[in-house]
Amino acid sequence: MEDTPIIHNFSHEAFGSRFWVRIASEDGVYARNAAEALFQLLDDLDFQTDRRHDSGPVMSINQMPEGAMVATSEHVQALWNFSKDVGADTGKAFDATAGALFSYWKNRGEMAFNPDDHAWTQIMSAYRDGEFRLDGCELHCVKFGAAVDFGAIVRGYALDRMADMLESSWGIHRALLMASGSVTLALDPPGESTGWRIGVGANSEIKLCRFAMASKTADTTHGNLVDPRTGQVVSLPGSVRAIATSALEAEGLAMAGAVLSASEAEEFVNRGCSRGLWLPDGTKLGSVTYFEVTDRPAPEAKPTSSEEAAT
Repeated sequence: MEDTPIIHNFSHEAFGSRFWVRIASEDGVYARNAAEALFQLLDDLDFQTDRRHDSGPVMSINQMPEGAMVATSEHVQALWNFSKDVGADTGKAFDATAGALFSYWKNRGEMAFNPDDHAWTQIMSAYRDGEFRLDGCELHCVKFGAAVDFGAIVRGYALDRMADMLESSWGIHRALLMASGSVTLALDPPGESTGWRIGVGANSEIKLCRFAMASKTADTTHGNLVDPRTGQVVSLPGSVRAIATSALEAEGLAMAGAVLSASEAEEFVNRGCSRGLWLPDGTKLGSVTYFEVTDRPAPEAKPTSSEEAAT
């Protein structure tokens, strides 16, 4: 029995942010090889699903003329179907085809908004008219104007795929996966612990096992939260945090919870089970009420592997 299990730490840059993998109770070389395989998968997912790549599939989708179609990967299909389900459940408070709106606000920076801005009016009109349709693996541009952007949920999707590979291909079950400090997926914890310690704000934490947590915080400088229903940026007094059994669902919940009103968020979270939300005012919705939030203890030295792979 291990009293102080070794935890191997690895990190990698993808999707414009940092990913971390912590693997417990494994041979160091085996853990490193597994992490390198995960990061190869991560790089492929980055290219396949992120609109940053000029020659990538998402850019090709957004450049399709009206009436055209393109074959999509299983990853794009999974993200598309999830996005459509969340959009239907929230009255389009979340919409992965509002990419042009997201870009508009991100590029504005701190400039004051003018509701008569011609550029905003054009983008909003094109978004409302634009339409894609997925038939099997083929995505059709029914009406030009919308732009696909999975950025709000793609890191959660990547963590889910990485966890699946780690367990099914490598037989590793004691691990913690994190992306950009905003989404975490906990598998089995190390040693005799009941869960991985996950920070909730600056001074609190919870223990997670077989759950994911995601958070969304409004950054007015970059306009990272936009309500597609109005085309306006969302201002939050604090973070929205979500708990779910998958990282993708946790990110979708957090994004929708950041845009919806408190009553809308409660109705939405109660449509599913084993999921919940913390709103910025401390309100707890759904099954998140079953998780005990405790004060974070002072940092203490813990045994880790002698080196970290950062690629």
